[in-house]
Amino acid sequence: MFVSMFPRLLLGLAAALMVGWPAVAAPVHTLRLNESAGPDGPEAAALEVFKRDAEELSEGRLAIEIHYRDTLLATRQAIESLQTGTVDLYSGPLSAFRPLAPQELGALSVPYLIDTRGRLRRYLDSDVFAEATHKLLARGIRVLSTAGLRDPGRVIVANRPIRTADDLEGLRIRVGGDELAERSWRSVGAVPVRLGWNETYLALRRGTADAVTVPGGRLRSSNLIHVARYVAIEDAHPQVWPMAIAETAWRRLSPEDRDVLIDAADAAGRAYSRIAAEAAERDLESVVVRDHAVRIEVAALRRRMVPVYRRMVAEGLLAPEVLTPEVLTPEVLDATP
Repeated sequence: MFVSMFPRLLLGLAAALMVGWPAVAAPVHTLRLNESAGPDGPEAAALEVFKRDAEELSEGRLAIEIHYRDTLLATRQAIESLQTGTVDLYSGPLSAFRPLAPQELGALSVPYLIDTRGRLRRYLDSDVFAEATHKLLARGIRVLSTAGLRDPGRVIVANRPIRTADDLEGLRIRVGGDELAERSWRSVGAVPVRLGWNETYLALRRGTADAVTVPGGRLRSSNLIHVARYVAIEDAHPQVWPMAIAETAWRRLSPEDRDVLIDAADAAGRAYSRIAAEAAERDLESVVVRDHAVRIEVAALRRRMVPVYRRMVAEGLLAPEVLTPEVLTPEVLDATP
């Protein structure tokens, strides 16, 4: 009899213990994020906001792993891996997605076309950009947020003075391999030189390149001023720092966690915009005072670009819808048939 009661006693004891134990948390989805920038800029600060909000608002159901400087995968590989689902999240330049929607995203690679944050926001709200997001989604990439914006202020760091648009003639300027950027620089008289970012410092020091453009807020941290002492400020174009997720990862999440990710991505984008603007203001004030930087009048450069805009539309590299008052400045639109 004692033997027959023993299993019942064990079951009763187990039930009593389970009543006293805390509830087991729901399984955690670990999402791996690839970021091209390092852990010390506006991107890193914004991603900490994203990680904190995603993990706290999901009550532990989501865990975010952040990999800086493309340590998870190089940018191009990261985009391809988003399509296959081997990378879960991506933050970085929106222009990196241009091969998947070349006409619609081409405007982000062409300088002087979108010249203010307001015009950039209207472009992001346009049917042209909506079509780009549809093309990305068809390739397995869902855009979570485009709240992260960087103002157009950039600096040209060069080994010779640049005071006007004419000083760009013959300037060997570093480009990262973007065909539209190369064509744009040639149209204003410069000579594009393809270099990886990590090769740029040495190229400037050795004289195999004359100049490089750097976002406002990145001049001091880049240390390029040590090898190229002349600085010019130009308003080339605003930039977008988006957040995107692999569609395969998105489908694994509950509706509640999807909303959490969108809210966290928007919060991170707003933080990025604020921090990048503050850093740019400090940097640009510093270069004017310490390095006697001058601001290039870009109207002349923009006028030189008008034939390039037309050819890009004719060749299918740029959506014709971007040649509208919402995107182009009036002076360029007046010169564009």
